[in-house]
Amino acid sequence: MHHGFGLVRQLWRLARDPLAYVTAQNSSADIHVFTALGKNFVFIADPLLINDMLVDRRGDFEKGVFYDRVRRLAGNGVVLANGAEHRRQRGYLDRFFKREHVVGLSGLMTEVVREELSGWNATLDIDAALHRMTFKILAATMFGTEIDHEKFDRIHEWLALTLEAIMFRTVVPGWYLRIPTRRNRLHDSAMDRLRAAITSAMESSGTAEADRLDLISVMRSVRHDDGSPLTATEMADQIVAVTMAGAETAATALSWLTMELARDQSLQDALRSELSEARRRGAAYGPDLSETPLLKQTLSELLRCRQPILVISRRTVRDTEIRGVALPAGTEVMYSPWAMHRDRTWFPAGAAFEPETFGAGRCPVPKGSYTPFGLGPRHCVGEQYAWQMMWIVVAEMLTAVRIDSATAQHPDGRPLATIIPGAVGATIERLWPEPVGDPA
Repeated sequence: MHHGFGLVRQLWRLARDPLAYVTAQNSSADIHVFTALGKNFVFIADPLLINDMLVDRRGDFEKGVFYDRVRRLAGNGVVLANGAEHRRQRGYLDRFFKREHVVGLSGLMTEVVREELSGWNATLDIDAALHRMTFKILAATMFGTEIDHEKFDRIHEWLALTLEAIMFRTVVPGWYLRIPTRRNRLHDSAMDRLRAAITSAMESSGTAEADRLDLISVMRSVRHDDGSPLTATEMADQIVAVTMAGAETAATALSWLTMELARDQSLQDALRSELSEARRRGAAYGPDLSETPLLKQTLSELLRCRQPILVISRRTVRDTEIRGVALPAGTEVMYSPWAMHRDRTWFPAGAAFEPETFGAGRCPVPKGSYTPFGLGPRHCVGEQYAWQMMWIVVAEMLTAVRIDSATAQHPDGRPLATIIPGAVGATIERLWPEPVGDPA
């Protein structure tokens, strides 16, 4: 266990070089304890402690300080809600994210991906292209296909600045955010405009119909215990939460994948062959990638060494302890999925991309060491949606193009809301004008 010298100093080091800071914290001790302004902060770096917090003693913890900083944008949606309210929201959101419903969205996802791929040029910023693609998939499946281009462009315009605001606000003291600096005003405006744009799109998405699969239609069918429908604010909270969690993480992971495939043409060819064979067999797109084991292995390794989330926080709701360390109610407890996934104690490959990490017959990893979608009751509600979307994007992309080169602006990653590569300049070769065949 290590006792720090105060949170202000720790946050300064975190703000200056976040990736180096969390790597050092993760490798130097199982538990780090910091105190500042009468408040307790803890960083844990033992997978068993992470599993204990997220699974075994989940009732002792709620979402923490990093999530508080985005309530202006996301309100009290499923990402930020706690306790009974979180369980209530998960109950009705599971209707949208359950496997059968997600499979029903595969045709719409495929249509969006093919439309976007048709506009790719021989040279492009493939990160920007994948962000636009995944965001259009989310827009179509959340709002329905009739969202107009103007509303889409307004949401997309403010998303990037909002992601910058989220990272900035997680590493500065709360009192600083109350000062009307130019950056604070700009970030406040970006979050307000993004929420307003999403609300406007939501309000114009049509009426609920029994056979519609989009998230707005699902939420319009939900009733509270007293029979009243969800309010516009409640629905907007969920749409914002899903947009923020889904659009950025999937696109960032896929951008990193294009770089790995450009570096390893043999892996790219093997994936293309497997995916083409799955199509010939009539394998239907879905969350279960058992029909494409190499793709599942590759994506699993991608979410290990290029895990998009740097730090996750929880807060104790009552006095408790971790491995003999007393944690009074209100203690902020943090851990880093990104650093844990690169810890050679659990993953010999470290920061290197090695698909064999999850190959057949490899030893299982300890609980808590691999958490690409979280653990316990707060695990990502959209996990199955994400697996299906990644399968569709990769399959359709490799059917349509060969990725010859891809070079990132930030090859080691730049932490914002996720750890991003920045612009990725790519050259591609189109294999044929149109995708061949349809998924079953």
